[in-house]
Amino acid sequence: MSVHYTHQQSYVPPINRPHAPQQWRKRTPAEIDIEAAWKVAIPVRAPECNAQDVRLYAPYDALLLVRGGLLRTALLSDHRTDLAGLFPCPSCDDLVDPIRSDCCPWCDAVLEDVERSSIRVTKGGGQR
Repeated sequence: MSVHYTHQQSYVPPINRPHAPQQWRKRTPAEIDIEAAWKVAIPVRAPECNAQDVRLYAPYDALLLVRGGLLRTALLSDHRTDLAGLFPCPSCDDLVDPIRSDCCPWCDAVLEDVERSSIRVTKGGGQR
């Protein structure tokens, strides 16, 4: 399963109502709805979830699962999720994908040069 986006970020799969929104509200503080959470959540691998697509909403440590083409439910992550390539934002400490954006999706902090292990991601395309 690829962890890269296969749809535009604005795409939200059809939602299994009422289960998915209920579980989202039940398992998170839910100051945003499940559709908005899906749009900013980070694609991750979670083989044990048996899902076609899994996204992590890092501020709540919540996983949003797509099965059978439907956004079925929200689960709290039990940390069996493959988070390779993600790192904590220097400002808010929530996980971010350094390739995906120039700013943190959770706190809007600018992500300039980010160093993770022996890999350095430099935004802007200029030579350094």
